Amino acid sequence: MTSDGSAVTAVPAIGSRELAGRVGSAFSSPYTVAVTRALVLDFAGLTGANHWMHTDDARAAASPLGRATVPGLLTLALGALLEPHVLLVRAEDAVFYGFDRVRFPAPMFVGDRLRLEIEIISAEDSAGSVRAVFRNRFWSAGARPVCVAEQNVRYTHEQP
Repeated sequence: MTSDGSAVTAVPAIGSRELAGRVGSAFSSPYTVAVTRALVLDFAGLTGANHWMHTDDARAAASPLGRATVPGLLTLALGALLEPHVLLVRAEDAVFYGFDRVRFPAPMFVGDRLRLEIEIISAEDSAGSVRAVFRNRFWSAGARPVCVAEQNVRYTHEQP
């Protein structure tokens, strides 16, 4: 059991050499993280992302969305916390190259829980490594994802 009482599930582990053969595969986990008021305020303090829609509950309640929202960049950053609970890639080393096509199709509300789904959308092998692109879909309480982003990573293959 985890600290929040949910069952521990096995996280798929894929070798970097297997990624090209797994293009189109998607992975998800029931693991979630609570995006609390304190987390949003800490993020606002560190980054300056202190728009009233994120930090002022009373003013946000009077807005068309009716609640305070989570900054999109915080949602995206929480992928680093969620990813190890969804998919592990076995490799000698990994270099994060960045994100493409980052979108926020639906609001994420302060106090809700966030989870991640990962789909392998491409994997190009080269000498001793593979460049993989993953579609990360972040979900909260609604019917649409709160963030969709393509993550680019180069993995150096483990030595046989």
